[in-house]
This record gives sequence, structure tokens and C-alpha cells, in this order.
Amino acid sequence: MLQAKRYHTLTALTGRNQLDSSYHVAFYLLSYDTELYEIACQYVNCDGIDFSGIKRATRGFDERSRQVIDIAHNLFSWNSKYNVTPFDVSRLGYPYMELVCNALYIAADEIRVVIEPDQNHKVQMTLDTEPYEKTKRIHSRLEQMQAALTVEAEAAKGYEMER
Repeated sequence: MLQAKRYHTLTALTGRNQLDSSYHVAFYLLSYDTELYEIACQYVNCDGIDFSGIKRATRGFDERSRQVIDIAHNLFSWNSKYNVTPFDVSRLGYPYMELVCNALYIAADEIRVVIEPDQNHKVQMTLDTEPYEKTKRIHSRLEQMQAALTVEAEAAKGYEMER
């Protein structure tokens, strides 16, 4: 089963039509690994995600997987106990570090998870980066405006000095 199908199944378990970014980020991380997904399915329902249950059920998992679970929990609830440091994230390696970085953008609503059927009618996952690209364009324009204002201010300052 592909990650897209696992993600789609987790969202369906909530029974909700609209989910906020906290659900999207958690399901993005929990759907990557098949074994983790199977456990997560037992702890997702209309009331939310029971991360305490997921953590108990995954005690025997490797350290990287447990760190990804902690990150998903923290991005989902924002106040969960979180022991993973930026140094730990830097040591996750591929593919986990990439998943976590994408998850940060998903949590910030800068990237959206898009689930659509492909040409063969199989569910496919893509990441829509348009919100992030828009933020980059706005930031670039602001920097250009700031540079132009700085040049104008320097020119005005020079004009004042001549007088």
C-alpha cells in the first residue's frame, strides 16, 4: 500500500470532512511506514489521535521512528512532551529528515498534502508548495522595496548634506 492510500485511510478514520494542518502533518508522518501506520490506525478516531497509545504500542521501534512519532505528536498538539532536539533531527538521515522538514512546512500551512487519483485511478500523494512559493515571492518583493528605500534614504541624506 502506498503512503497516499495510508494517509487517506487515516483521514477517513476521523470521520471529518475538514481537517486542520495538525491532522495533516500527523497523518503525513504516521503514514510513511507501514508498521507504524497499522498501529496508528488503532489510535485514530473521531475524537482525534491517541499518541499515548501509539507511543506505548511502538516502544520496541527503532529510535528514529520513535523520534518521528514524537515530532508528529508535538506538531499535532503543540504542547506535548518533546525530547527531540534540532541536532537529533539533523541525524535522522534520509528519508526521515526530509519527512520531518516537509512536516514543518505542512504544520505552518506553507505546504499542502494533496491526495488525488493518478491516470490508473490509484491514489497518489503530492505536496502543493504554492503557499510556500507565494511567501517566498512576497519576501523577495519586500527585500527589493527595502533596498529601494535604503537607496532613496541614502540619496536624500546626501542631498541634505550638500545643502
